[in-house]
Amino acid sequence: MRVTNFLPDDYLRRRGIRRANWTCLGIAAGTLLLLGAVVAFVFIRSWSVAGMRSLEELQYEVASRQIDDLEQLEERKTSLLHKVELSTALLERVPRSNVLARLTNHLPEHTSLTSMTMQLEVMKMKPKKADADGTPSAGGKPPTGAAGKNPPRVVRPKRLRFRLDGLAETDVEVAEYISRLHADPLFENVDLQFSEAFPYQEDVTMRRFQMSLLLSEDAEKVLGSPAAESPSAAESAPVAAKGKS
Repeated sequence: MRVTNFLPDDYLRRRGIRRANWTCLGIAAGTLLLLGAVVAFVFIRSWSVAGMRSLEELQYEVASRQIDDLEQLEERKTSLLHKVELSTALLERVPRSNVLARLTNHLPEHTSLTSMTMQLEVMKMKPKKADADGTPSAGGKPPTGAAGKNPPRVVRPKRLRFRLDGLAETDVEVAEYISRLHADPLFENVDLQFSEAFPYQEDVTMRRFQMSLLLSEDAEKVLGSPAAESPSAAESAPVAAKGKS
């Protein structure tokens, strides 16, 4: 069945144009709304990222200050430990005059000292005992946790070592001097380095000797004990060094 349209063609054409314009406007409005939403999302996202970045920078700055403070504390600790070691080394726990008096009082007759030197010597640490099965004892187990990460600093003990050079008539006096030093609790590890003939004067030959010894760990107790203050048999020996003139 044929439908007859009584509307003029100009009206139909204008109505089609209006519909096309409204459709384009709707599409443009939707595009603008979508674009605005995207821009708003990007802005909010960038704002949140900037806030997180500023927070991380603040945390990083705080951590950097803490690390700097820790490094300064470590440097100060190292400096204080170094000062303590120097103070300990310079501190004269045992008066040198007392040690020199003991060394000269032990000299046999016709024996004299020509020189004496002393220096601080770092002692070797003794290894810790192990159990019967070869495993380290409870005290020798390695520390775990925080103590294992930052182990305490081990201070190695230091002892005074003396080197004595002297003259004697014969090796008998040298041996007697060594035996007297061995018997004195103030000294340890008395070792004779050498003993040789030495032309002291014309037609006079003596024995030149050199020995080394360590100051005892209990030197303060030995010098502070009543037995050390009372005259002993060794101290009844001549006080001055006696050598041939």
